[in-house]
Amino acid sequence: MIQFKPEVRIGSFGPPIALVLDAAARWSLTSGVGVEINSINDSHGAHSTMSLHKLDLAIDLDTVGDRSEDLQALARYLGHWLAAPFQVINEGDHVHVEHDPTP
Repeated sequence: MIQFKPEVRIGSFGPPIALVLDAAARWSLTSGVGVEINSINDSHGAHSTMSLHKLDLAIDLDTVGDRSEDLQALARYLGHWLAAPFQVINEGDHVHVEHDPTP
């Protein structure tokens, strides 16, 4: 199951975010671990000026229960299913996924 933190904002719900959410939902269903969306569009200054969050091309995910093993498994799964131009980065306390179509 996927749940969203109340402060999560989406400016434009496009295919990149849909693909990430679909993959995260599939992982959650097979693993039995909930996924929490921490951030999508953070144009209020939570990320750097170069961040793709403000363009709705990046998403931060966490696992319910905050177990590092679950977070690592989620990052591996997303990295396997989301090919370039997606980048999946395990930040330690969340998984950051961005869709950067620029070479």
